[in-house]
Amino acid sequence: MTTSGAAGRVAPTRADPALAPTFSVPPGILDGLGPPVRPAGVLLGADPDGEPVAVTLVRPAPTRVVVLGGLYLARQVTLRAVGTGTRVVVVTGRPPVWDAVRRAGDAPDTGPHDPDDPAARVRVIGEPPADLAVPGGGSLLVVYDRGATARGPAPSRRPRQTTLVVLPSLVPAVSDLADDADLVLIQRLPPHEAELAGRLWRLTPAMTETLRTLPDRGIVVLGRNLWRRVDLVTGPRETAILGPVRRGD
Repeated sequence: MTTSGAAGRVAPTRADPALAPTFSVPPGILDGLGPPVRPAGVLLGADPDGEPVAVTLVRPAPTRVVVLGGLYLARQVTLRAVGTGTRVVVVTGRPPVWDAVRRAGDAPDTGPHDPDDPAARVRVIGEPPADLAVPGGGSLLVVYDRGATARGPAPSRRPRQTTLVVLPSLVPAVSDLADDADLVLIQRLPPHEAELAGRLWRLTPAMTETLRTLPDRGIVVLGRNLWRRVDLVTGPRETAILGPVRRGD
């Protein structure tokens, strides 16, 4: 069964396998995973039926993801991407808020890396270097934590490279940037932002209301032919790094 949105956007009860495959894990063990990851993708949480939901964050084709909401979600997704073996470059004007993710990304067998070392699993920098290629063609996630600015980063152009843009709010100046994304992870929005999202993505009134009333741990995974309501989950080790699941930051 599917729930149809307007103008060709469809909200299936199961995720589009090209972007968000699911896999069988008993929901009761989710809290024991830290960080929760599996080869099928980066685990986000569980759907209303208690089924685990994962997203394929880095794909063979260049990919753009937008996180619309609090910094907690962006850091959680980034940390879990590192757990799948993906290298990460975080471009931010507030490096201290990413220190916990950078430290957690250091391999136990190699110890801490210099933040400027291209071999580091997580680099936190102020400006992106000219070439972000990973030796050997490995997976790369480039996180742009720049706030709600009118000018966004250029889209990824390399295979197995994903650009993740962190937007604390949805405003007209960034609507094109959000709409161009292959995947959008949305936390609870204020009423005026939910209305803008409804117009931008041609959502049904019920979908728009969902964006306005999500709980702190709730998100919507939105993509082409994809709408899925998910509750975030975490484990003890991840909580020790990021704190409890929340909407804020």
